[in-house]
Amino acid sequence: MRNWLADLHFGLRSLRRNPGFALGAVLVLALGIGANTAIFSIVNAVLLRPLPCDDPSRLVMLFHIPPAKSFPGIPLFALSPANFLDWQAQSTSFETMAIVGGGQLTLGGKDQPEVLPTAKVAPEFFSALRVRPLLGRTFSRDENRPGSHVIVLSYKLWRDRFGSDPHIVGHDITLDSQRYNVVGVMPEKFVFPSFAKAWVPLAWTDQDRAVRGNHNYLAIARLKPGVNLKQANADLASISAHLEQLYPEDDKGWGGTAIPLQQQEVSDVRVALLVLLGAVAFVLLIACANVANLVLAKTLARRREIAIRTALGASRLAILRNILSETVLLAVIGGGLGLLLATVGLNAVVKLFAKYLPPFADIRLDWQSSLSLWLSPSSPASSPASSLPSGFPA
Repeated sequence: MRNWLADLHFGLRSLRRNPGFALGAVLVLALGIGANTAIFSIVNAVLLRPLPCDDPSRLVMLFHIPPAKSFPGIPLFALSPANFLDWQAQSTSFETMAIVGGGQLTLGGKDQPEVLPTAKVAPEFFSALRVRPLLGRTFSRDENRPGSHVIVLSYKLWRDRFGSDPHIVGHDITLDSQRYNVVGVMPEKFVFPSFAKAWVPLAWTDQDRAVRGNHNYLAIARLKPGVNLKQANADLASISAHLEQLYPEDDKGWGGTAIPLQQQEVSDVRVALLVLLGAVAFVLLIACANVANLVLAKTLARRREIAIRTALGASRLAILRNILSETVLLAVIGGGLGLLLATVGLNAVVKLFAKYLPPFADIRLDWQSSLSLWLSPSSPASSPASSLPSGFPA
């Protein structure tokens, strides 16, 4: 242990004697580690970490597959009310199914009127997602009827427009010149669909339920335990084929499919994030190569010193420990600075691309990936003859 402490002290003195080398190597490592840690933290939060709800692996979104001849290049299509109700009644693969429509309401009051993008949801919507309100409750089945004026607020609307009033539940607010009773407030991270600032009951009429040719609705479902995606899609295909025979005028050529909810939610940013991750991983490899070259050049410049030490009786292990102590110090200092840059860079990237990132993503510095990236550059620099790392640590 005394030998290692002496080697580290020797390494510090050596770096102080070569400030240009030390500063260059530390900055290169810091940029490579900082960029990778920041981007991987975003990728981890958006693509790898499960949705913030109970048993998210069983949540799927349901879509029609439209006739290829009628809708070329469009792989997925929204649902119609009557077809969804038939899927709900006949499917054996889903524990819960819920349909979601879009709309808008104008919030009146003392302040400037505000147009609220609103989701119209079935009573099963919140139970399918297994999400509980922060305040109050969600909708009951009795409230899913025309003329039912109740509303659930998003956390952002509750905070920005109502000042996080803890007593908002039970109060009335004015929407489209009508009084709506606030029955609940949802948690901060719950924003689904992504446009929704509030939720109201779907409240279909009998006429709405009979519409089969107008496709304007999203649908979510929760798979039954033990049912996989392949079985669910086979179930939807069978029901769609049956509906095609019963209603050929509206359903001829229309199929059905289920897609994991998280996959669908991140589909718009998945490719961009993976490309960005690949780019910064390449930057890290370049940083490793540059540091390895700097260490190699510095070691070659010390050939005379190493030869003298060897002649005086120093072992190869002792000389290698000296070289290793310098590279460990470079890795530690570069890694620490890289984490600092990652923290600043992560906040800047999140603010810059906030509107493109899904609202459920809890983006924070990922310490596991940070430690992996911190330690990885020490491998190529630990010995002048060592090779570059084979890949990006995940």
